[in-house]
Parts: sequence; C-alpha cells; structure tokens
Amino acid sequence: MGKGIKDNFEEFTSTAQDYIESSIAYYQLDFYKKSMKGIIDGVHKIILAFFLLIALLFLSVALSIYIGNAVDSLPLGYLIVGAIYLVIMVICAIVLKPILTKIILTRTSQSFFNSPKDITIDEPEDVH
Repeated sequence: MGKGIKDNFEEFTSTAQDYIESSIAYYQLDFYKKSMKGIIDGVHKIILAFFLLIALLFLSVALSIYIGNAVDSLPLGYLIVGAIYLVIMVICAIVLKPILTKIILTRTSQSFFNSPKDITIDEPEDVH
C-alpha cells in the first residue's frame, strides 16, 4: 500500500521548506556577490580618481607657471588656468548629467540583472 495523505503532505511541506531555505541562501549569496563587486569597483575607481586628481593638480600648476612665464605674470597664469577650469565646469554642469545617468544606469543594471539585452534606459526627466 502507498503512503497516506498525511505522509505525502509532510514530505511536500518538508521539500517546500528545503526549497525556500535554499532559495533564500542563494539570493543572499547572489546579493553578497553583487554588492561586493560594486563596492570593489567603487573603491578601485576612487583610488584611480585620487591619483588622477594628484596628477591633474601638478599638471595644472605646471601649466599655470608656463602660461605665467609666457605672459610675464605668474598670478595671471593661475587666473587663466582657473578660468579654464570654470569654463569646463559650466560645460559639464550643462551637458554631463544625462550622459552620466545613462552610462551609470546601463553599467550597473548589466551587472545587477546579468542580462544586458533586456535593459532599456529612458532619458531622465530634468528636475530643477
């Protein structure tokens, strides 16, 4: 004779509970993996940005001195380089946000969802 309904139900609930526990463990590991990948990428980019900023600082000082010597006024050389950075900042403030939004959303969603084919990024609404 076969198993009774009670035995089948107990086996079903035990199997379902094992499945749920396995699924929870899988998603915890998946979240850990994805969050660690994001943190490692972020720290790596911060370190690279730090050294890039140090290099940019020295190059800016060198350019300021060069321009200052060319116009026979070191303070004017520093002002010209400062003005160049202000122009770059204004251009970036106007143009860069939508471009960065699209790039960052695309890259992070590819690593988070693991399927770049299904990703569509709409242009963000400008909130001012």
